[in-house]
Amino acid sequence: MMMRKLTKLLFILLITMVFTKVFCVSTNVAFAQEDRFPSKPISLVIGAAPGAATEVPARALAKAAEKILGQPIVCSNTPGAAGARALGQVLKAKPDGYTLVNVNCAGQITSIVEKLDYALPDDFSPIIQFQTIPLPFLVRKDAPWKTWQEIIKYAREHKGMVTVAIFGSKGTPWLVLHQIEKKENVKFVFAPYSGGGEAATAILGGHVAATITVSSIVYAKSGELKLLLVFSDHRLKSFPDVPTAAELYGPEGVAFGGGYNGICAPKGLPKPILAKLHDAFKKAVEDQDYVKVSESFDLVISYRNPEEFAKLLKRTDDVVREFLKEEGK
Repeated sequence: MMMRKLTKLLFILLITMVFTKVFCVSTNVAFAQEDRFPSKPISLVIGAAPGAATEVPARALAKAAEKILGQPIVCSNTPGAAGARALGQVLKAKPDGYTLVNVNCAGQITSIVEKLDYALPDDFSPIIQFQTIPLPFLVRKDAPWKTWQEIIKYAREHKGMVTVAIFGSKGTPWLVLHQIEKKENVKFVFAPYSGGGEAATAILGGHVAATITVSSIVYAKSGELKLLLVFSDHRLKSFPDVPTAAELYGPEGVAFGGGYNGICAPKGLPKPILAKLHDAFKKAVEDQDYVKVSESFDLVISYRNPEEFAKLLKRTDDVVREFLKEEGK
């Protein structure tokens, strides 16, 4: 009887020692991997078509960050659903820091409106916000409207006659204009495109009356399009006479101050790796090539750390869901 108890005790002790050793080895391996990070190229999935105003700066930032990290950051495009498709692609990726996703306000709004099975920030690890994206409302240079008030008056009198090219079907442009519809008693017809380049082609070709894609701002600078309003907290440096939505309607509108542009990883990213990525991207924000690219699109360089970015994502989620609840959507 005594021998049986002793054998059982020795067996339990042996099993405990084996599990302890395995745990220690696994822990040491994990720490070593985190310490060596990154030891191979990093993938950044961008939820916009090539040439879009959210895509070009993200590539420029990645190029600057890879010089700091010492490994290539390979960018790939997964356009569609205003960026929500890219979020879905990265959602189930391994949270090891080697798969990242470029996130923007439009993609987050689309994921909420379409009732997708994930949410920001709950299902992702926010790393950094590196930009604020003003949304310009533009018409052709030969359009009959010279001011925002003029096109609003026309849209009120001719409901369903003003077609607007937007990025994605239910992203930030759709939301801000839907709020304008309610405030001004007007009705727009939305023409969704997978990227700003396609939207610009549509308005330049006369297929739509207006566009609210940020990459089209370059055509306002060239004189091919007219800028009537900008959804931003501040007027654009290139167009100081053009009013903002915040000036005309107040700051309470969702995304009336513009959208955000940032980077996230799959949920569960280890803190040491998150810190390395954040620090590299934060330094990259100061890179002059990235600054020049951002300024060429009239984008605002802004920064939030992981905690602050997570709060912004949560606040956006709460506000959009409340807005949709009020609208019965």
